[in-house]
Amino acid sequence: MIIKSGASISGYGSGKAFRLCRGNVTGTHVMSIDEAFDAERERLSALSGESDIFQAHLEILEDPMLRDSVEEHISGGESPLEAVASACSEIVSMFSTIDDEYLRARVDDVKDVCRNLECRLAGKSSGVLDIPDGAVVVADEVFPSDTSRMDLSKVSAFVTRKGSVTSHVCIIAGARGIPVALGVDIDKIAEGDYVIVNGDASEVAVNPSEDELQKFEECRRVNEGELEIIREAVEYRGHIVNVYGNAGSVEDVAKAIAAGADGIGLFRTEFVFMGSDKYPTEEEQFAIYREAALLCGDRPLTIRTMDIGGDKALPYLSMEPEDNPFLGVRGIRLCLANPDLFKIQLKAILRAGTFGNVRILIPMVTSVGEILRVREIIEECKAELSSEGKEFAAGIPLGAMVETPASVFAGASIAEKVDFFSIGTNDLTQYIMAADRGNSGVSQLYNPKNPAVKNAVGMVVSNAHNAGIKAGVCGEAASDPEYAEFLVETGIDSLSISAPRLIPVIKHLIRK
Repeated sequence: MIIKSGASISGYGSGKAFRLCRGNVTGTHVMSIDEAFDAERERLSALSGESDIFQAHLEILEDPMLRDSVEEHISGGESPLEAVASACSEIVSMFSTIDDEYLRARVDDVKDVCRNLECRLAGKSSGVLDIPDGAVVVADEVFPSDTSRMDLSKVSAFVTRKGSVTSHVCIIAGARGIPVALGVDIDKIAEGDYVIVNGDASEVAVNPSEDELQKFEECRRVNEGELEIIREAVEYRGHIVNVYGNAGSVEDVAKAIAAGADGIGLFRTEFVFMGSDKYPTEEEQFAIYREAALLCGDRPLTIRTMDIGGDKALPYLSMEPEDNPFLGVRGIRLCLANPDLFKIQLKAILRAGTFGNVRILIPMVTSVGEILRVREIIEECKAELSSEGKEFAAGIPLGAMVETPASVFAGASIAEKVDFFSIGTNDLTQYIMAADRGNSGVSQLYNPKNPAVKNAVGMVVSNAHNAGIKAGVCGEAASDPEYAEFLVETGIDSLSISAPRLIPVIKHLIRK
């Protein structure tokens, strides 16, 4: 059985499930609230020298907000155990409303500190957890104090129902190379089940079949550098399929090419903008795009224009606050609203096109009109570059990202005006399923394998091929071996993979 996780920390791990179960702390208190705070302060002070995470927990414990809230509830007639639980609930509720993923992730740290206070009050043991070698720890959630009671060298992977990739547990696990699968229905995993975690593909296999074992074994071999790198495009039933890499930097481009990528299917330029305290100049952007193009050589380098908005903002670019930024001014909408800035990027890309096989990809397309306007601006850029005496590539292919329902339904018309399609399964799934991909409460709906999403992908491929152009996938679903099978069977022309070590896996899979 394969279970898809909502989010993950990359890596590969396998072993027998060790269920970490914890109920509510109950009973009469065996020490005073002062003694409990003092005992926890002593423990965290000792641990803080080993990790900044426990220093942060010490700061939470010593924050007057926590102590004052506990004292207030005790004054109101609650027992110390009840008072700590009530104070925790109040602080967690406050943190949960903050519009910042990192700060929201600190909820787990507050819960952890409060739970340990409760254990102190009730005299519950917090001794070392006896975990067998190579275990996959399965829990509703894992707190940093849990990891302090474990021999992490024995942990093969973590699987949790709750949690965030920015949580301190994920930071601890990531630093030790331990994969983590978050947002998993752990009710399907029993103590002692054989579990495989593929963090790169956000998958958990429970008591896998022979076929599932083989796929995961290939992932493991890549993870450990054992799988042969294939440096040419692969064939599936007579149809050539290119396997590209996704990149956010020149370094990412180099890693993808080294792993056997046939080119770059998605160069995310937003990282160029987000890594600067001002809008990058034409020369600054040109230098980056040129270097990436030279690394690719004859292989395609698909540069996506600035995809800012939604969950990505720039401090130096004035943007009005939006109630629903994912449905607001983002992607090509923002670029067309700021044509002077858009031209700077397009001119840099056009110039870099003389150094390699460069393509332009437009995000968040919803209509033919947007493509026509982009083509007009590109022609204006060419005229300006000519007048400035700068060399540029005149025939750079222009592609549209298909990631909105509108671009699916208008796909036949849009296909007539572009040179290729690239399906962004992350946003396409989000918009079709009306499920925020970052909301764990609807994670069960956010599934690219849903028939509605699969039907949309089939429509895109059909529209592309009817117009004589190619269609690829650059979303995370392309890195999922099972989904990759569906995509190539549907007739997709290329897959663009985020994790370089998965590029050989997908190529071997297509060959078979």
